[in-house]
Amino acid sequence: MSRNVRKDITNARTLLNNADAILLVTGAGMSVDSGIPTYRGSNGIWEKEIQIGKETVAYDEISSLKMWKERPELAWGFKAHFYRLMNTLEPHQGYYHLLENIKDKDYFITTSNIDGYFKRSGFDINRIYEVHGSVNYLQCMNKRCNEVNGVTIAENLPECDEHFIAKWLPQCKHCKEMSRPNVSMFGDFEFYGKPYEHQRKRLDNWVSKVKKNNKKLVILEIGCGINPHSLRMSNGRMNSGEWKMPIFDNNIGTIRVNPNDEQQDVNTIHINKGAKDGIRALFT
Repeated sequence: MSRNVRKDITNARTLLNNADAILLVTGAGMSVDSGIPTYRGSNGIWEKEIQIGKETVAYDEISSLKMWKERPELAWGFKAHFYRLMNTLEPHQGYYHLLENIKDKDYFITTSNIDGYFKRSGFDINRIYEVHGSVNYLQCMNKRCNEVNGVTIAENLPECDEHFIAKWLPQCKHCKEMSRPNVSMFGDFEFYGKPYEHQRKRLDNWVSKVKKNNKKLVILEIGCGINPHSLRMSNGRMNSGEWKMPIFDNNIGTIRVNPNDEQQDVNTIHINKGAKDGIRALFT
């Protein structure tokens, strides 16, 4: 480890020790050490494509609302395969190490990940905001049905063949139309986001209390890339305006854990490591 890296880690530890509150912001890089690929980047899932007969289909096309409407067997087969991967794998040790070290602090989590690993590793479910939805729930393709009945537990997901074609399509238990994942997709104006509005309200209330009580807030960002949909923070502001996140102008500094995508931001310490190794370095 170089002298500069050691210095950055020492400074980051000091920042965390001085914190009264921690905003944890995570992207796909948080779960890479569990075996879940990132969405973009050198091995990103959205950078890949598959051959189906004579047709080549990009993964990001499969995960669009358009595909769910026009070719639901392919959309469901791909998503069920990905969900099965998430549910078979486990949160890596970094999740548990992080929890052990911040559980007694005033923290809140904002994540773009849908894998539910924070819940599975024991974090307080009332301190989590899942901006893209969750692998744990389904919604109906009928928007009115969602408004009346809400989401259902994701269970009995379809099997798929070698081309990601689903062998059956799940039905809504209320109206018998097709169910779909309760996650936000590309071009998804039908995402049922009511459960996450409650999470967002809890985040807003937490931020208000942190400011009211003049708590020293540290932003700990892990695994957020630089694509336009990332939750990456810059000087207390989220780079992407699409989430309309509050401005954390009362923070005393940001710690960014990411093996790539370094950028120069004011009061930001970049730890050039993956999630598991970075967490271990910060809390050892």
